[in-house]
Amino acid sequence: MSARSVPMTLVALLFWGGAVSCQSKPETAAPAVQSEGVVNADVNVAAFAALIDTAETGLLLDVRTDREFAMGHIRGAAQIDFYRDDFQAELAKLDPNVPVYVYCRSGNRSGQAAKMMKSMGFKTVYNLEGGMGAWARKQPIEK
Repeated sequence: MSARSVPMTLVALLFWGGAVSCQSKPETAAPAVQSEGVVNADVNVAAFAALIDTAETGLLLDVRTDREFAMGHIRGAAQIDFYRDDFQAELAKLDPNVPVYVYCRSGNRSGQAAKMMKSMGFKTVYNLEGGMGAWARKQPIEK
């Protein structure tokens, strides 16, 4: 799956319809495995782009607000607003066996979402370190 185009069938199957800061962490090139068969890792822009470019399946998930999403997002991303009251319920509708590539503005909300997904039994979750701010400095965004 390319960062510039996600297969429409994948988006169709998985898509439904604030400024928060975070401290930056050292760049992570390889995912950290927390337990056998479970990956929950913060990855830098280069690693995130490589993951979504080479993944055969997965969900690219933007957890920013509707307004933030409309201002620009990674092409092919589905969106669920982290601040929605039913955010966790919406996550529960997803297949926990499908890898999730999650991001927000700065990496904070998506980091929290990744932890939430791990506790819900998701097997593979990658969080974009630095969020859209980091991505926009190195990759194209879609408006």
